[in-house]
Amino acid sequence: MTPTSAEILETARGLPPEERAELARMLLATLGEHDLTEPTRLDSLRSAIERGCADLDAGDGIEIDPGGVDEYLRERGRLATERVDAKTP
Repeated sequence: MTPTSAEILETARGLPPEERAELARMLLATLGEHDLTEPTRLDSLRSAIERGCADLDAGDGIEIDPGGVDEYLRERGRLATERVDAKTP
């Protein structure tokens, strides 16, 4: 699986500042090169929503503490990004 930009930058923390800056410039230059098309993204979103609705209809839900909703959603977004990265050639 190709690492995400965030993972690359996290790994680069041990590099000297000049090398980190060069790495960041290289990553910025590649932004958008591997983006999925909008219809593909929408199809993936619809599919995920349909699976979620089916799970809820089947009684498979989760309980989230109201104070933990932001963290839960951030984690779900991170997982979704990893899945998209894994599917992108």
